[in-house]
Amino acid sequence: MTAVDWVVVGVFMIATLAVGLVFARRASKSTEDYFVGGRSIPWWLAGTSMLATSFASDTPLHTTRAIREGGLSAAWFYWNGIIGGVLVTFVFSKLWRRAAVVTDNELIELRYTGKAAASLRGGLAVFKSFFLEIITMAWITLGMVKIVTAIMGLPPTLGLFGAAVPTNVLVVATLLVATMLFSVASGFWGVVTTDLIEFAVAMTGAVVLSVIAMVKVGGAEGLKQGLIAHAPMGERSLDFTPGFSIESSGMLVFGIYLGMQWWARYEADGSGQRAQRFLACKDENAAIAAGIWNLAVQWLIRSWPWYLTALASLVLYPALADHESAYPRMVADLMPIGLKGLMVASFFAAFMGTMEAHYNMTASYALNDVYRRFIAKKKDEKHYVKASRYLTFSIAVMAGVVALLLPSVMSAFRFKMELVAGMGLVLIGRWLWWRVTAKTEIAALLTSIASALLLNGLLVAPKGEEAKYSALRLLLVCTFSAIAAVVATLLGKPEPTEHLIAFYTRVKPPPFGWGPIAKQAGDVGPTGIGREVFGQSALALVFVFGGMIGIGKLLLGDVAVGAAMIAVAVAAGWYGIRWVFTKPAA
Repeated sequence: MTAVDWVVVGVFMIATLAVGLVFARRASKSTEDYFVGGRSIPWWLAGTSMLATSFASDTPLHTTRAIREGGLSAAWFYWNGIIGGVLVTFVFSKLWRRAAVVTDNELIELRYTGKAAASLRGGLAVFKSFFLEIITMAWITLGMVKIVTAIMGLPPTLGLFGAAVPTNVLVVATLLVATMLFSVASGFWGVVTTDLIEFAVAMTGAVVLSVIAMVKVGGAEGLKQGLIAHAPMGERSLDFTPGFSIESSGMLVFGIYLGMQWWARYEADGSGQRAQRFLACKDENAAIAAGIWNLAVQWLIRSWPWYLTALASLVLYPALADHESAYPRMVADLMPIGLKGLMVASFFAAFMGTMEAHYNMTASYALNDVYRRFIAKKKDEKHYVKASRYLTFSIAVMAGVVALLLPSVMSAFRFKMELVAGMGLVLIGRWLWWRVTAKTEIAALLTSIASALLLNGLLVAPKGEEAKYSALRLLLVCTFSAIAAVVATLLGKPEPTEHLIAFYTRVKPPPFGWGPIAKQAGDVGPTGIGREVFGQSALALVFVFGGMIGIGKLLLGDVAVGAAMIAVAVAAGWYGIRWVFTKPAA
C-alpha cells in the first residue's frame, strides 16, 4: 500500500462518514424513521441496499474457497437461492409491505395471539439479536481481518504503548469503530444511501481484479489450459453441474441444494434484511420492483467477477492451503498502485455496507421486540431512538469479541445455516396456511436448534467432505423439524377466528390456504397473488438462470451457447416485467 492507495481509501471513508452525518437528524425523528426510513425508500435504492447487505467483505472469501474446493459447480451452494429469491419477490414482498410492521418479529403477534406469540416474538428477537446476527457479523469481521492482514502484510503482533498486541485484535477494534460510529448516528436512510455508494465501489473493485486475474492467466483459453495443468479437478473445474456418479456424492449435494436449501433457511419468506427493505418501500409495486432489481443484478452481474477470480486463483496459486486467503493475496500481488487502494476501499465498502445494515436491523430487534415490547412500554420516541443507538453500540462490541473466536468464515456460515434450517417451511407456511400457530413455530425452532447442535457433534466431516456432511445434516434437521411442526400444529388449537380474519383482511395472503377464514372475511379486494404468480415466477427463473449461465458461458469462451441463452433470458425478462406491472396494485 502506497501513499496514493491510502489517499483513495481515505477519500472513500470521509465521503461515507459525511453521508452518515447528513442523515443523523432525519433518523432522530422516530423509530420508524430510524429503522425503516419512514417507509419512503424508492425501489431502486431498496433493491441496491439488498445487494449491498449480501455483498460483504467475507463473501468473495468463502465463494473463492467453495470454487477452489469444488469447481464452478460448487456455486450451486449459492445459486439455489435464486428459487427462493423469486418466491420472495413475487409473493412475500407484497405481504410484508401490507403487514406494515417495523420488524419481522413484530409480525408474530400480528399473526398469532396469547402468551405463546409474545414468548416467540421476544425469544426469537433475543436469539436473533444476540446469537444469529452476532455470528453473522463476527464472520464478516473475520473475513475483513483476513483481507487487511493479507493485503498489508501485517505481522501476528503489533507494538502499542510499549506492549505487543495481537494484530487481529487491533484490526477488529479499528473496523468496529469505523462502522459503529456511522451506524449509531445515521439510521436507515443513511444506511441505504451509503449502501448505494459502497456497492458501486465494491463492484468496481471486484470487476477490476477479475479482469487483471483473467489477463494474467491468458484469458478464457489460458484459464482452461491452466486448470488442466494445475487444478485438482482439471477441466472439470469449469463444469456448471457436479459429477453425478454414486461415488462422487455430487447427486446428494446437488439434490439438497436445489430441492431443499432455498427454503431451508430462517429467511425463507424474506425475513431479515429483505423484509426490512420491503417494509421501507413506498408501496407494494415498489417492493416488487426492489426484489426484481436485486435478483437481476445479484445473479447476472455481481457474482461472476468472484467466480472468474476464484478460478484464476487455482492456476496462480495451486498449492495454497488456506483457500479463503487466495482472494486477498491476489489483491496484494496483482493490483497496481492506485488500483490497490481502490480494491481496499471496495473491501471497506462491502464490509461497511453489510455491517451497518446488520447493526441497524439487529438493534431494531432488540429495541422494538424486546425493550419496547416488554421492558419500557410507554416512553416517547426520543427515548427509543436514544436506546436504539446504545443497543447498536453494544451489539457491535459483542460481534467484535466473537469474531476473534471463530475458526473460519465458511464453517460459521454453514453452522448458522444448519442451526435454523428447520424454520424455513414454517415461515413460508404461516403466510399460506391459516392452521399454522405460534406453537408450530416454537416446535420447529427448538427442534432445529437441538438437532443441529446434536448432529454437528455426531456427524463431523473429514477434511474435504465438508459440503457433503453439511448437506446431510441439513436434510436431517429439516426432517426432524417438519415432523415436530406437523405434530404441534395438529395437536394444538388454531388461533382465534377473529384474529385470523383481521390478519387476512390486512395482509391479503393467497386465499387457497385460508379457505374457512377467507370465506368468513368476505371480499377483501384483490390479493395480486393468484395463478398469475406461477407464470411470472417461471419467467423470472428463465430470465435469471438463463442470463446468469449465458453470461458465464460467454465469459468462459462458449460464445454461441452463451448468446442463445442470453437472448432467451432477455425475452423472458421483458415479457415478465410487462406482465407484472401492467396490472393494478392490489
